[in-house]
Amino acid sequence: MNLTKQPPRRPSNLNIAGIVGLARMTDKARAFNNETLGEYLYGGDSGLDRKILDFLSIPDEQFAEAVEEYDDHTLDTWVIAQSTRTISEIEEFNQRELSIEPQTEEYRQRLKDRLAKYAPDRTDIKTVLQSVELDDWGNFWQLDLTKQPPRSPYNRNIAGVFGIARMAEKARAARADKIGEYKYGQDSGLDRYLLDCLNLSAESFQQGAVDNPNDLELNDWVLSNIEKDPAEIEVFNQNARQFGLETEKHRDNFAKRREMITPGQTDIGNWLDLMDYDDQKSFGIVDLARRPPRSPYDTNIGGITHLARLIDKARATSRDSLG
Repeated sequence: MNLTKQPPRRPSNLNIAGIVGLARMTDKARAFNNETLGEYLYGGDSGLDRKILDFLSIPDEQFAEAVEEYDDHTLDTWVIAQSTRTISEIEEFNQRELSIEPQTEEYRQRLKDRLAKYAPDRTDIKTVLQSVELDDWGNFWQLDLTKQPPRSPYNRNIAGVFGIARMAEKARAARADKIGEYKYGQDSGLDRYLLDCLNLSAESFQQGAVDNPNDLELNDWVLSNIEKDPAEIEVFNQNARQFGLETEKHRDNFAKRREMITPGQTDIGNWLDLMDYDDQKSFGIVDLARRPPRSPYDTNIGGITHLARLIDKARATSRDSLG
């Protein structure tokens, strides 16, 4: 979990052990372990985390080790086994934390500032945790695709489906009027293909993407709004590689587009690969989450083995795209 690029899950998310803030703390612990916590605080440095850890009688170091070892489902079981809390005690804890309103002038002003900045028409946001959720959303829902490309079409972080993470970022950028040269929804061939296969409208998906800037929560939203089992998703992913290449006319259109973007390079065989190449070329980046670095035997730079590969990795490191 990289919390410099997305927020942790909402404090109100009860997906782990049914406890307020636990899914959020899990995301922060994983980011803490990966040194991608950004401006967030974990464990003893966070007021809500301290409350949760004290309630469960689990030290923050032990919890950080657990999130490294377990996925969410196993972590849920581990937390319940570690803690002696009853269901009624958990419900009481949740109700108390969800109902707390700002108690100091500093926190009351913070809520007012967030409302003015992100939701001036909302009158229902009154509690501390609602304020936190609003701030997370406001800081992360917008993407500027004039400054960076969307994620690779091969990214399957959302619902295990090729292209959804990319489409979500374009949806947010389009809503923010920062989509640049990219196209979203019915204006994009791949988006149309995805939306048709998933039986979602561009408008409903865009709202889901804007409302859920956290990957795991968007994943839950997508899975709750589509009727696809894992086998169907796998077939879709296999077919997606041949998207836009079904007929001779389609293949001719692809060849012409490929020649425009990368003249003479015929080893790029489908639209997904071409999108990856075009993203990197357009922004002058090396993204090793999309492709490997050059071969260590490549001697095109100074006649020195390994140097071209080292340069690719250095460029990727500078943009946090080492993969």
